[in-house]
Amino acid sequence: MKRNLTLILLTLTFTSCFFSNYESERIVSSTGNFEIEVTVNRTDKNADNYADVIIHLFDKNNKKLTELNTGAGDANKWTIGWTELGDTIVLQSGDIGNKAWILQNEKTVEIKMTAELNERAEFLKSKKYE
Repeated sequence: MKRNLTLILLTLTFTSCFFSNYESERIVSSTGNFEIEVTVNRTDKNADNYADVIIHLFDKNNKKLTELNTGAGDANKWTIGWTELGDTIVLQSGDIGNKAWILQNEKTVEIKMTAELNERAEFLKSKKYE
């Protein structure tokens, strides 16, 4: 009986991780000028953003500047971070590939991926999934 109860509790604990919304900790840019937070709607299947990876960008005064639906899905591996220098957001995604954004006029603008940005994306992936 005790063994069955333990199995049931473990099952409920693990499944609750997959059936609740995701909200990351804030990630500060190397300059300290910006922070990003990532959310994933894992509960409302009727919403337009269901299972999408959403970036929320804040300034150093905690003012929300913008949010961006990355187009990456939560069903695949993904990770987000900053370049080592500067304020460029980098995404590594198993379904849409690597992407990067900068902030212009308080809006995110996608930029062309370079070898250096791809290398950073792969590094972020290796750190998250090591």
